Amino acid sequence: MLGEAGYEAYAPDWPGHGDSSKPGNFQYSQQAYLASLLAFVGACGIKKPFALVVQGFVLGQYGLLYALQHEEQIERLFILNTPLALSSKLRPELAAYKSPIPFLRPGAKAFNGAVYNMSGSPYAMLEADALTYAKPYQKDPAASAAISATMDQLDFPALLKAVDEGYRTWRKPSLLLFGANDPFVPVKSAFEFLDTKRTNMRLVTATAKLGHCPQEDYPEAIQDTLEAFVRGETDSWQPGKVVAKMTKRGVVDV
Repeated sequence: MLGEAGYEAYAPDWPGHGDSSKPGNFQYSQQAYLASLLAFVGACGIKKPFALVVQGFVLGQYGLLYALQHEEQIERLFILNTPLALSSKLRPELAAYKSPIPFLRPGAKAFNGAVYNMSGSPYAMLEADALTYAKPYQKDPAASAAISATMDQLDFPALLKAVDEGYRTWRKPSLLLFGANDPFVPVKSAFEFLDTKRTNMRLVTATAKLGHCPQEDYPEAIQDTLEAFVRGETDSWQPGKVVAKMTKRGVVDV
C-alpha cells in the first residue's frame, strides 16, 4: 500500500524465520540480528535517513535497539503493538521456551505459525492464510530451530530495560499506534512506557478493531496515519488522538 502511494518501502524478514534463508553460521543472537539489519540497509543502498516501522515481540524490539545504535539513519520511528513497558511479559507461545522446567520447553518441536498469527487477531483467519503461515515450519525443521535458538539467547527483562533506558533520551519524531484488541500488549502498557519519555514520542489510538498485528488485521485503518506520519503532519497532533474508527461501512478517519 505504501508503494502504491508512491513511497519506496522495504519489508525485510529476519534470517531464519518462516521462508527466509537460514544461514548455517547465523547465531540468532541480539547482536547477530542487529548486524543483519545493518547489512540489509547497506545492501539496499539506502543513503538518506528513513522512517522505521517496528512491531511485535523480540524482533520488533531488536528493531528499536537498531534505531538507538544507528540514530543517524533514522528520520522517524513508527511503533505498532510492541511490548515496551518494563512489566511486559512474553506471549504464551514464546514464554514456553523460557520455562524453568526443561521438559516443558518446545525445543525442536515444530512451531505452530498458524496459531501464532491468528491468536493475536480479533478476526477469523481464512484457512488458506493459516496454511500459508504454518507451511514454512512444517516443511523445514530449521525454521522452528531458529525460533528455539533465538529464545535460548534471549534475556527478555534485560531487553525491555535496554529499550526503556535507551529511549529516555531519544529525540527523533516517534509515533505509537496500538491496536486496542491485542490480547498480549495492552494499550495501557504504552502509556506506562511513555511516562518517562520525551514529548517527541506520542501515542495515538484507533477504535477500529485491531489486534496484535494492526498492519495485517486491517491495514487500511493505519494507512492514512502512517502516510501522515511520514509527511511530518502527526508532529502537531495531540497525544491520545483517535485516528480511525470502525463503522458498518468499514474504517473511517475521525
